[in-house]
Amino acid sequence: MTCEVDAVGVILSVGSNCGDRYSNVEEGIDWLSSHVCVSGVSDIYSTPDCHGGPTHYMNAVVAGTTNLSIEQLEVLCKAHEVEKGRDEKARAAGMVPLDIDVVIYNGKIIREKDYSRTFFKIGFSQLA
Repeated sequence: MTCEVDAVGVILSVGSNCGDRYSNVEEGIDWLSSHVCVSGVSDIYSTPDCHGGPTHYMNAVVAGTTNLSIEQLEVLCKAHEVEKGRDEKARAAGMVPLDIDVVIYNGKIIREKDYSRTFFKIGFSQLA
């Protein structure tokens, strides 16, 4: 992806709780690099389900810039999640093959709950 001078800053969380969780997160990061000019990526790390479920997640946090609007970026992320198997059947079973969320966009916290949770704080602190 070409990095544009007038692009806005963005911080995203990437997670997976089923299948090859580590590879799913790696793939999500690679996919993001075609839509975001990536400037930093945390380690990929494990955390318990923040809702108390039995399955641990693999997570990472990605920083970069984009010329996409918040709406465009979110639509792309959600469509990619579905492409990777996050459909209604998977949701009903609590399976998350891939989850990509925009947490901060242009300096504004978009997802307050995610921003305050351990699964985000670990990776975000690595980017500071």
